[in-house]
Amino acid sequence: MSVDGKWNLVIESPMGRQQVSVDLVENADTVTGTMVNTGQNLSTEIFDGTVDGDALQFKAKLPHLKMTVTFDLTVHGNQLSGKVKAGKFGGFKVSGERA
Repeated sequence: MSVDGKWNLVIESPMGRQQVSVDLVENADTVTGTMVNTGQNLSTEIFDGTVDGDALQFKAKLPHLKMTVTFDLTVHGNQLSGKVKAGKFGGFKVSGERA
């Protein structure tokens, strides 16, 4: 199943639930796109994205925090789950669904 399209994600962080949307573009086994923090209206590009079966990985830079976050997710049809690694802040649970 393709991961193309918009997904609404929830990140369980120490600062509370962070809602982001990602608009993914799959081309063979690579993934690019855009990520928007809906609460703060901050947008950033997705890079180094890959998809292999139900495994989805991608990175995004957070300029306001001067860090790169890495998403490691598993796609289950129109839902996904996994973790995001946020540098020295550690890893946080992520869940989401296709918009």
